[in-house]
Parts: sequence; structure tokens; C-alpha cells
Amino acid sequence: MDYLSLSVALILLGAGIIFYTNKQAYEKGITDAVLMHREGRLKYKDYYDDDGDPMVDIQIEPIDDEE
Repeated sequence: MDYLSLSVALILLGAGIIFYTNKQAYEKGITDAVLMHREGRLKYKDYYDDDGDPMVDIQIEPIDDEE
């Protein structure tokens, strides 16, 4: 196997790993956001900035300490 083939194979393998881990992180983030919203910890407000672009202000309340 020459250098070019090995490089292409490693780049494709790395791209696949990055895609998979990014997909997992995105799904976990969505799940966390839904759970925080259901618990009432996720507060958000939508508005338009000075250029007229839609924006979202997100605030996450901390978890109450369990004793």
C-alpha cells in the first residue's frame, strides 16, 4: 500500500469517527435539553437582533443540591 492510499484510508476513517461521535453528542444534547425543559430548568426567550436576525437567549437553572 503506498503513501497516498494509506493517507486517504486514514482520512476516511477519521471522518467516519468524527461523524459518529458528533451525531452521538448532538442526540445527547437534544435529550438533555428536553429533560431540562420538562423539569422547568431550561428558560429561553426568542427575539430579533439589530439586523433583524432571529436569536434565542437561553438560561439553564442549576440543579438543586440534594442532601
